[in-house]
Amino acid sequence: MMVVLIFDRFRYDVVAGCALIAAVCVGIVPADEAFSGFADDIVIIVGSALIVSAGVARSGIVDIAIKKSFPI
Repeated sequence: MMVVLIFDRFRYDVVAGCALIAAVCVGIVPADEAFSGFADDIVIIVGSALIVSAGVARSGIVDIAIKKSFPI
């Protein structure tokens, strides 16, 4: 998994999901605990922050603020 992430050919979420599924299939991670980490509050907070930051980036608000603050 680390090698695939280092070469950056595939999306990191797809690589992580495939690695989790492979770990469950091989028996490294018990199936009943495979997705228990998603119940942690910090995962929800980080996921929410990523969604909000993507929305702000796509809206163009930051670009407008930068252009008004630093005219070229």
